Amino acid sequence: MTPGGLVFDVGDLVDHPEKEREVEGVDDHIRIEMIDVVLNPPVTASSNLRWVVEGLLARFRAEATASFRCTRCLTEWEELVEVEANQLFGIEQDEDGYKLGPGLRIDLAGPVRDELGLALPTSPICRQDCLGLCPVCGNDLNRDPCDGHEEETDSPFAVLKDLFDS
Repeated sequence: MTPGGLVFDVGDLVDHPEKEREVEGVDDHIRIEMIDVVLNPPVTASSNLRWVVEGLLARFRAEATASFRCTRCLTEWEELVEVEANQLFGIEQDEDGYKLGPGLRIDLAGPVRDELGLALPTSPICRQDCLGLCPVCGNDLNRDPCDGHEEETDSPFAVLKDLFDS
């Protein structure tokens, strides 16, 4: 595997704690899709790499553009998602499953994908005070408030309402 994307050769850093290196890369294959959120490639990342006692420490920053759809009003928008994190690549495999690869290389794609995925909301809303859609006509209440709808209901308990009104 030739280094590229988010794969970096770190052989010169191994067992040299006084050395560190800044690296940058772009990955065109990281894509995360959820119901109302899609993280789109490319993902750009920069990292400071340094050898520590336990292995290679990567302090990275990554960003990508994500497409969102509000779960209340269905408005769509795009937004830049940014994360900063640390990842240790051990000589032996750790609980996260990240270790130095063959030829003393690291692949930041996994940790970057994991951190970006954790930064994405599972139920995005366009703004905190989003009013959503009218349950009667489906109109976006943020743009055009509905007036004059009579309360229509298909509830089997609607008959009971008349009992309480009398």
